[in-house]
Amino acid sequence: MNPRLGKWFKISAIAIVALVVIAFVSFQVFFRLAIPSYSGTIDVPGLKQPVEVRTDDHGIPHILAKNDEDLFFAQGYITARERMFQMDLTRLAGRGELSTLFGEKTLETDRYFKTLGFYRAALDEYKNLSAPTRLAVDAYTRGVNAYLSTTKRLPREYFILGGKPAEWKAADCLVGALLMSYRLSAPRSTKAILQRIYDHAGAATLNRLLPWVPADAPVISGEPPRAPSAVTVRDPGTRNARRDETAAAEPFCPVLMRQRASNWMIFSGSRTATGKAVFTGSPDLEAVIPSLFYLVHLKGGSYDVIGGSIAGLPGVHAVGFNGRIAWSITVGNGDNVDFFVEKVDPANPNRYLTENGYRNFTVIEDPIKVKVKGGFREEKLTVRVSRHGPVISAVMKAFPANCTMLWPGLMGRDGSMDGLLTLNRARTFAEFRLALGMVRGASVHLGYADVDGNIGYQYVSTLPLRKGGENPVAMPGEKGAHDWTGFLPYERHPYEYNPKKGYVASFNQMPETAPFYGTAFFLFERGYRFEEMARAKERFTVDEIRAMQNDTGSHLAKRFVPYIAAACAKDASLAPYAKRLEAWDRFVSAESVEATIFNAFVTKLIGNTFTDELGAKIVDEFFKDLYVSIPVQWLIRYLDEPGGGFWDDVTTKDVRETRDDMFAKSMRDALAQIGEKFGGNEKKWAWGRVHKMPIKHPLGAVLPFLNLGPYDYAGDDFTIHAGWWDRYNPFTMKSGAAIRIVVDMGDLSTMTLMSPPGQSGHYMSPHYSDLAETWSKGGQVSAHYTAPEKLGNVLSLAPAKP
Repeated sequence: MNPRLGKWFKISAIAIVALVVIAFVSFQVFFRLAIPSYSGTIDVPGLKQPVEVRTDDHGIPHILAKNDEDLFFAQGYITARERMFQMDLTRLAGRGELSTLFGEKTLETDRYFKTLGFYRAALDEYKNLSAPTRLAVDAYTRGVNAYLSTTKRLPREYFILGGKPAEWKAADCLVGALLMSYRLSAPRSTKAILQRIYDHAGAATLNRLLPWVPADAPVISGEPPRAPSAVTVRDPGTRNARRDETAAAEPFCPVLMRQRASNWMIFSGSRTATGKAVFTGSPDLEAVIPSLFYLVHLKGGSYDVIGGSIAGLPGVHAVGFNGRIAWSITVGNGDNVDFFVEKVDPANPNRYLTENGYRNFTVIEDPIKVKVKGGFREEKLTVRVSRHGPVISAVMKAFPANCTMLWPGLMGRDGSMDGLLTLNRARTFAEFRLALGMVRGASVHLGYADVDGNIGYQYVSTLPLRKGGENPVAMPGEKGAHDWTGFLPYERHPYEYNPKKGYVASFNQMPETAPFYGTAFFLFERGYRFEEMARAKERFTVDEIRAMQNDTGSHLAKRFVPYIAAACAKDASLAPYAKRLEAWDRFVSAESVEATIFNAFVTKLIGNTFTDELGAKIVDEFFKDLYVSIPVQWLIRYLDEPGGGFWDDVTTKDVRETRDDMFAKSMRDALAQIGEKFGGNEKKWAWGRVHKMPIKHPLGAVLPFLNLGPYDYAGDDFTIHAGWWDRYNPFTMKSGAAIRIVVDMGDLSTMTLMSPPGQSGHYMSPHYSDLAETWSKGGQVSAHYTAPEKLGNVLSLAPAKP
């Protein structure tokens, strides 16, 4: 080789290596700059007395303060250090200001939230806060702003997007609480799908598909229903001409608004080996980066509470324990949302008809600020509000023109923040119920246990009393015939205290047999499975109860497999697989091939059964937003009508298909799908090899290195250890246990928590992903509730000198 050429290659190679090293180091430095320290001393302007923050090996802070004000100030400060970008996205969504950061991409989302009026409601809510809650909100707000005013390095996402966070406002905390309540209100989405069904197929078909409760359904308290029941409705005459619009899909939003399956299981001392109550909770939502919940222990003043907080809100929320009581939520599915079609004055679009003549809409001009190259532009938005709420047709396109939405959370005095902080201080079941009575918008079941051995629950839903019966779709608004006359009194909401059977558990099912839930699709399959376990023996160890959170037994498979076997027995190509399913233990475990076959079968059965009468687009709605439980409920409802129901394919004019025909066809389709996607080696069909959970960052689509996983995960949509998966990308998981807690009231030192993937929102932080593997295997970590003073990582927050 020419010496000069060799020298040139050598220099070039050195230069390339140097550039790679420089790029690598720069990349590392760039992302590590914003990671906070967990030890040392920081002078913080605004603190009144010193605060100590002891952090465990997983980044869970234990904030030790001397008074309430400093406690919540420090919570705001510490949370902002780890989660500022997440907090900012939440408040920007609630304000309808995401487009100031993301530009045109989130314009539709901003229209959605500004039209519904979340921030207007949050500003009003602040005026109604109780004194202790206002103190907490104000102190938390000052703590966030202390971080913003003193930090030298904001989260790296702001540098990437070219933005920065504005000053935090008290109403930003409250809009976060409203968004949480809204996401826990299922009818806002399910009624959009029902409207699509009504528009496409008419009232008769709609009535065959409205909520149905089977006889002997596993309710939380009281006696199970003795006979099946179903919601029905008269044709309201509000079919939508825009029948091609989507329903369940919400606009792009980095703040996930969907609700999922959850559970809590609570045993009194009469059913445990120790003679003490054992409490478990597992709200199930999407696992995202960072986690929806920020695990924190708040100790000082009136509080000594640990659990999952919503980043941006003071206190502890979804699950918690305060030294006396433990609580956890599940989605309640109660019907507290209605839609009304207003008849607009042809001569004046700002008036609508009522039984007493025309009335003026309240007209609100609320322009949207949109980031563009070189600055911002302003887009006009006019919101019209009737007595039935804001006109939402432009942002919820499944509904007819001039359609409004009415939801208690936006009617004033939502009460979520007051209720949650009062719950944080509650010491007894009576105080627990009193706190929850303050909440209006959410629909939830809250489980309860205390150190004295008492257990129970409270259902919270603010259920409307309707003049004309149920309102499953948009109803005519002009005569007031379908209006609300008030709400079911809180005292009549279901609850139970120390049930005789010695346990209480929720899996999003009906709380008790009653006629006032409205158009509510309850989930029962996991409840059936739990009852099997709870009745299997008299007493359980703490470890056995903990293992119930990871149970993958499928009652749905137990229900369907005999029908599959009968339908496929005479088909030589299907019979071997039917026999395998018959021999299957019905556990959706990681090594199970049968679990994969069964999951594919159920999905194909939904499509084959309902597409002909509802249309492919409507069936897609259930797959798009993971509302698979609703068509599965329809399948169960008509399971014992082999020649009726929806089994016949109406597109085959000369043939009348039966249930067995649909089952056999769906099994063939399922096997073909699996073989095409994963090949002929059945070892590759094992559930754990195909059912994996990717955990995504809001910017992960553009910067995929910010994402995590995928992680193997057992369970499916209908198991207690839930693993909802994407029907458009089988069998990629979309949702699972977002946060968990286990409390043995006999030994509080063994309390455990989990919220994946990690505590920090900072990429390259040691706590960005350190909980993900443990979570995927069903594990939890120590809460250190009883001895936080022993934790070694100590950060001292000192009042800054004037």
